[in-house]
This record gives sequence, C-alpha cells and structure tokens, in this order.
Amino acid sequence: MARGIPLIFGSWLWTVAYVGLVGSEPPTHPRTSPLKIPAYSRLLVIAPHPDDEVIGAGGLIQRVRARGGTVRVVYLTDGEAYTAGVEAEERRADPSASDYRDYGRRRQREARAALKRLGVDDEALTFLGFPNNGLAELMSVYWSEHRDSFTSPYTRRDRPRPSQMVVPATRYHGEDLTQELAEIIGEFQPTIIVVPRREDQHVDHCAAWYFTSDALGDVRRVRRAFRTDVMTYIVHYNSWPFEQPSPLLAPPPDLAAGPSGWLDVRLMPEEARTKRDALQTFDSQMKAMGWFLQGFARSNELFSRPPAAHVVLPMAHNPCSRLAEKTTSRGR
Repeated sequence: MARGIPLIFGSWLWTVAYVGLVGSEPPTHPRTSPLKIPAYSRLLVIAPHPDDEVIGAGGLIQRVRARGGTVRVVYLTDGEAYTAGVEAEERRADPSASDYRDYGRRRQREARAALKRLGVDDEALTFLGFPNNGLAELMSVYWSEHRDSFTSPYTRRDRPRPSQMVVPATRYHGEDLTQELAEIIGEFQPTIIVVPRREDQHVDHCAAWYFTSDALGDVRRVRRAFRTDVMTYIVHYNSWPFEQPSPLLAPPPDLAAGPSGWLDVRLMPEEARTKRDALQTFDSQMKAMGWFLQGFARSNELFSRPPAAHVVLPMAHNPCSRLAEKTTSRGR
C-alpha cells in the first residue's frame, strides 16, 4: 500500500478513472508500445497474493481468453498476513492464528469469485499456501531441509495445507517453492508468464520474481527446448500510480522499462468494466484499502520484459530483504 495518500484522493481518482473507462479508447502513452498477444497463448499469471492477478493482469487475462488462449493463475500465498484487514474483519486488535488462517481462506474465496468474473474456472487456480510476508526469508535463511522450516508468525504454520501441496511433503523451504513452481511450469508449458518485477517494493512481490526465475532455470535444464515469454508487472512502487489523475496508466517516471520498453494493453470499455467488477469482488480488500485497488481500474495495463538474468537460489545477500520495513507499512 502506498503511504501518505488520503482516502479522499483515492476516491476522486477512481471517479476520474471510471469516467475514462466508459468513454472512447485512449491513445497509447508516448512512452509505451502496444503489446501484441498471439492467438491461442498459454498464460501463466504468478500472483504473490489474491488480488495481484487482477490488479496487474485482469485485462490481459480477458484478452488472452478472447483470442482462444488458456489461462492459469498461481497464488504463492493466501494473503493471510494483512493485519489491518484481519483486524477490520474480526473486529479485534489482537488476531489469533486461527483468525489469520480464516482470513486467508476468505481471500481464496474472493479470488475464485473474481476470476469467475473474468471467465476463468476454479480448476485453473492453484493456491500454494506459502507464508505471506515470509517469501524473502525462504530465499536464503530457510532455503533447504538442512534447517528447520520457516514458521509463519501469523498462522503458526510451517507448511501448506495438504490440499495445497503440488509436491508431497512440501514445507516452508525455498527449494520447495522453487520445485512446486517448476512442476507447474513444466506441466502447463506456458507461452507467456507474467510475474511482478523485482523492483516492486513489496517484499513478497520482489521474491516472486526470483523464485519464478529460479524455477524457470530448473525447467530449462530438463526441457532444453522450452521457451516462454516472461513479462513483468508492478503494483507497489513509491506513490505510483496515485499521483496520476488520469484514466490512462502511465509508466512510473523513474523506473526504467528494460530492453523491451513499456508494453501497453489498452482495454476495451467492456474489458475495463469487467476488471472493475472483478476488483470489487475482493470485498475484504475493498473494506480495508479500496482506494488502492480502484487506483488500478484504468483503461490500460503495463508490462515489460526483464533483461536476461541467470538466477540461482539460495542467495547469500537477499536482494528483497531491504523491502521488509516498507512491506510492513503497506500491508496486503
């Protein structure tokens, strides 16, 4: 969550954005190029928390399906550790582990309802159940079975529920998360993967990029002919995009796009309305920070292709750990 932005500003921004959505299709921003989406694509969306998939790619999901493609969404966590949301939902200032677990299950239900609005069935959603606000810890300290698994300070769990395990006996170790993602990628064979950028200022979003890159390395070692188009989206970056009172989402002014430049998916009015409806389905998040979700209900979505990177986990110096303090203030 971006800090220091009053709720009234978020509401005003939503009014401006919504007016733009139902009008004519806006021109492409001068710093962007249109993203070309091949027919019959196989899109894999990596979401650190339920709602990130709609915030970042709700329009892209619809466009891929409209072009005869297939969509699968993988949620790394259940979003259970958003303390402000749990406190608001439970009406208590000292949530228990059971409260956090219940909140995670609620966010799962909301995600299923949101994706149904986008035309994606339950069978295409995979909830891995790894620890919200704990993914970065798994990149280094809690990497392997040579030490105890990470225990969530919120849910008190040290492993996903059995029903969430893609690989049997999975625990909260980094190598287990990489293995599960590699299993999913190898089985689904996506032609497009979208994942948060490593510059995203939420620690789980940053970690999601590294785990996805590590898993892709594992897949390519086994399936040497495997190729996929990796694109990134961004959700948390300073006060972006809330300083932009426009229906058109412009790139963050001080964030380089990388070799591809910024890639723009302009939404048709019906696609934009459907994305807005899907965001509204996240009732728990709308109560706690509706202005934040509404700020992404614009008339386009932005992506970029990251530079080629060889990522091998674990890492001695965790590049995401510096974000932990910012993440605590943002929540989600």
